This record gives sequence, structure tokens and C-alpha cells, in this order.
Amino acid sequence: MCGIAGYIGPRTGKDLRDLLIDELLGRVEYRGYDSAGVAFVDGANLSVVRAAGKVKELGGAIGDREIGTPFIAHTRWATHGPANEANAHPQTSCRGHVAVVHNGVIDNWKALRKALERRNHVFRSETDTEVLAHLIGEYLNGDPLEAVRSALSEVEGTFGIAVLFQDYPDLIVVARRGSSISIGLGDGELFVASDPRSFRSFTDRHVVLEDDQIAVVKLGQEELLIQDIDQVPVSVKVEQIELTVDEIEKGNHDTYMGKEICQQPDSLAQTLGGRITADGRVKLGGLEDHLDALRLAQYIILTAAGTSFYASMVGEILFQEVSGLPARAMNASELAGQKHPVFPEQTLAWALSQSGVTTDTLCAMKILAEMQIPTFGICNAVGQDIARTTQAGVYCRAGVETGVASTKAFTSQVAVLQLVSLYLRQLRGLPWDEGCQRHLSGLQAVPEIVRRIIDQREVIQHIAEPYRFATDFYFLGRGILYPVAMEGALKLKEVSYVHAEGYSMAGMKHGPIALIEPRFPTIVLVPKNDENYAHNLTNVQEIRARGGPVIAIATEGDEEIADLVDDVIFVPKVMYYLMPLVYVIPLQLFAYYIAKKLGRNVDQPRHLAKAVTVG
Repeated sequence: MCGIAGYIGPRTGKDLRDLLIDELLGRVEYRGYDSAGVAFVDGANLSVVRAAGKVKELGGAIGDREIGTPFIAHTRWATHGPANEANAHPQTSCRGHVAVVHNGVIDNWKALRKALERRNHVFRSETDTEVLAHLIGEYLNGDPLEAVRSALSEVEGTFGIAVLFQDYPDLIVVARRGSSISIGLGDGELFVASDPRSFRSFTDRHVVLEDDQIAVVKLGQEELLIQDIDQVPVSVKVEQIELTVDEIEKGNHDTYMGKEICQQPDSLAQTLGGRITADGRVKLGGLEDHLDALRLAQYIILTAAGTSFYASMVGEILFQEVSGLPARAMNASELAGQKHPVFPEQTLAWALSQSGVTTDTLCAMKILAEMQIPTFGICNAVGQDIARTTQAGVYCRAGVETGVASTKAFTSQVAVLQLVSLYLRQLRGLPWDEGCQRHLSGLQAVPEIVRRIIDQREVIQHIAEPYRFATDFYFLGRGILYPVAMEGALKLKEVSYVHAEGYSMAGMKHGPIALIEPRFPTIVLVPKNDENYAHNLTNVQEIRARGGPVIAIATEGDEEIADLVDDVIFVPKVMYYLMPLVYVIPLQLFAYYIAKKLGRNVDQPRHLAKAVTVG
């Protein structure tokens, strides 16, 4: 989950430096920001500049120095070794004639390093990546591409790499296995990145490497030279980059997270657009070639990580209660770690991911593939690994999400799950009754309801501010709002660094209530039209009896809850299955305002990265 950037072209001087810092590397900083570095051709030598901290620190380390081209650059999320300058990328060979930037993890790096040390290689970092640089340098004998291929043949693990050579100053070699690499085709210039948004301001054309492919990026070639790990040539497929430049800017907002929270009325409308027919049915074109598999499914697995996992927990309830199918949400890392998982016959799986490159989810999908379980995707990032490796799926259409803490991708995933659950009900021939019609019409009304909640964000900010001194929070929900409570707690942890836990409303008294005291606030999700409303009020009273402050997210007009709690945020009334789309919005805003008041960087929280591409 590091960011890679590279460039070959005519730019020089300040223009080249700004391209590196503000555009190519800055655009992938969301993938990691522990350290940053650049290697470039400098006359007859390779020069490397590195710095601990964010990309701006690298800009300071470069100072007024001229950088050259080609260059490769990196922004790191630390795995092997602490976040310091020595462990920053690019890493170099013993002689300094090869430089490598890397996203991924080399599993057998210790054994390779010991073997290289026996051959008198001297290492200067604690990273697994330096092993690659030494291996490539050792194999280099007249053919850079062959040196990279030979080195990678010894490697176990995942990688997206870009390699620069002192003796071949007109090219970059790139390769991938499990970590994305994209090559941008500009007008007289070429780009390399782990995400095409890095160079989207300069071109809308790129080539995406597939697993175990290696490419030579060199100006003047008629076309890119790409081959697989066995030296078999690969045809070049140029693709259009679908995102726009406006999508990757903050616009009128001071943070990406704030922008993305406020975009949800529009992102939800995009998710739903064209997928509900005039006669009140669901149409999902991406699934139409797989109707038999969908119709015959008798059991559903949903697998995901982080925020997407909480969306999948909502999906579990929807598939069971709307589609009439037994379903189970499974944390992707736990599914991937099971030795012998057992599922019923005619199981069908759904993999959820915002980024489309989540390693835990890809590993779980590999297990499902080995079991010959058809797997469908719910993805926001078009064309990424999960979308490419599933049989079919449904794109979220939430648009680019740059803030590390997911907001609009979560609500779009939940909206897709609403559609899919209704779609499966149609396919299975279950009664399409008034409840289904109310579900669909209510879903179409959600974007405007979300807009109403966001329009009262100043009220939510006012309520949140006094709680900025709290060091612990509980978030409680029941039924379909239980995963929303966990997502609310996760958001607060991610962006404010305040300890928070999500629990089942009723389950709290089985242990967690022991921590309740006057300095420990609890946020409760208590819709008036929940059949468990009376039980929820009892749980609130149990907290109040122990002196705990309570903030309620409640239905508009609910005077009973208002008299019982310390603070209340009202939201419009919606049917049960749609509650996650509505009740999560105040939780996102609450976390956002607490974090802002504490002076946190909400877009790039410490220790986190947007695309989790390591296991």
C-alpha cells in the first residue's frame, strides 16, 4: 500500500520538480505517507533523495536541487523497518547502479538477504525491497529487462515495482504481481504509477499491467515492450481513464473527507441511476450474463475488509430477509486464514472493496476460486484487480474517494447491496409485494434525505464539540444498525485517534457496561419505527443509571428519546432496511468534527493508507 510514480519526458527544472511533488507523487500519497523518495538520472550517475515523513518533506529535502529524468519515486507505508530515511524508497544495489521502488511484500526476503550477504552484499536498510535492488544488480549483464525477470523469478510474494538503471538512462522497467502498475501514455512523455489518478491531469490513456507481466517504458518505441515472466510477448491494450480531473481535486472544500461526506447525495444518486426501471423493478446489466448462477444460489458468502466488511454485514441481513437466502458476512483475512472452510453446495460469493486491490479480499477470493465458488464483485474503483478477477459484478459509481477513511464508498456499497438483494428476489420468483415497492421507492428518496442530514451539519458540529475531550466512546445499534454502530466507531478511531467500540445494543450489558462512567459517552442508534424501540430505551436507561452521557441518533419528532438523553441528532424516518444509509451520515460527521477540533489530519490519518495491498 505504497505509492509509486515515474516519468520519462522533456520536462526540466521547476516544472519537473512540481510535477514530481504536486502531481505524480502527491496524487498517490493516500497510499502511504511514512516517508518518500526519488531516484533520477543525473549525468552518468543515479542520484537518490529521500526523507522521512510526507511528500512535502521530500520537496524540502530536494530544495533548489535540479532533478533529472527519467525518475522513479515512492511514498511509503512502512512494513519492514521503521519509517525513517534509511528505509525510505528508492532502495539501491550495492554499487548504487540500480534503484527500485516497490509496493507489496517479499515473503522470502530473509532467505534471499542471507544468501546475498554470503556473496558479500552489504545492506543499508531493514526493508524487503533492498533485496530486490541487490538481486537485480547482481543479474544485470547487458539486458535490464532480463535482469528484472531473473531477479523476480527468485521472489515469493507480491510486488508492483519500477526500476531505474545508471547504465541505461533512457528507460524504466516495471513489473507487477498482486500490486497494481499503470503506464500513462502522454504527448511525448510517459508516466508510471500505482494509480492512474497520479497522471490523469496529463493524459487519459494508459496501459494496465496484469500479474506477472514486465514492461520496458522508453520514449521513441513504436509501442510498449511487455512480456510475461516466461518471456512471452504480451499484446498492448490501451485503455481510457474514466475519472475526470475535477474528481481528484478538493474543489471548494478544505479536506477530501469533508468533500466526500457532502458528495453522498450525488454519489448515491449515481449508484442508483438507471438501475430502477419505470415499472418498479431492478436492472443490473453487469449480472445479466450470469442469471442461472444467481438464480440457483442457495447460500451467500460476503467477504470484505474494514469499512467494506461492515457494509457486507448489512448485506447479510438484506440477502436473508429480502432475497430469502441464508447468508454469512466473513472478514476477508479470517476467511483467507481458514485451513479448510466448508460451505454448502451452490454457494455464491460477493467480494466488496472500495479500492479493488485489497490484498485480504483478493486472498479470500483465491480460496473461493480454489473451492470453485462463483464470486461476484461490488467495487468502486473501475478496472482494478477485484473487478478483473470476479465473474461479474456491480460498480458502486461513488466516484473517486481520496480520503483514507471511507465515507461515500460505504453508502454506495450499501445502496448496491439493497439493489442486489431485491434483484435476487426478482430472479428467485419470490412475491413482489407492496413492501418491495416501498423499499424501492424509499431507496430512490434516500439521496434527498441524506442531503437534508448534511444540511444540518452545523448542528452536528455543535453537538460534537463538547465531546472532544472524551477518550473513550461506545457506539450501539441493533439489527441492521449494529454494523453501522461498528462503522461509526471505526470512523472515530480512524480520524480522531480516540478509542471507540461498536457493540450490539442489547449485548452491551454482557460485559462492556462495566466501563460506563460519567466521562465515557455512548452514541445510540434508536429509530422510533424499530420494533425493538422499547428495548432500546431500556438499554439507554441502563447507561444513564450508571452516569454515562448518551447521544442519540433518532427519528425526527421523537420527544421521548429527547427527554432521556443528553444530546440528540434527528434524522428523517425511513423503512428498516434503508436505515444504514441514513444513520451512518451523522456518525461520519460526528467523527469528522471531533477530529478537526483535535487538529487531526482527517485525509491522511496516522499509520493508515487508503489501499491496503499488504496482508
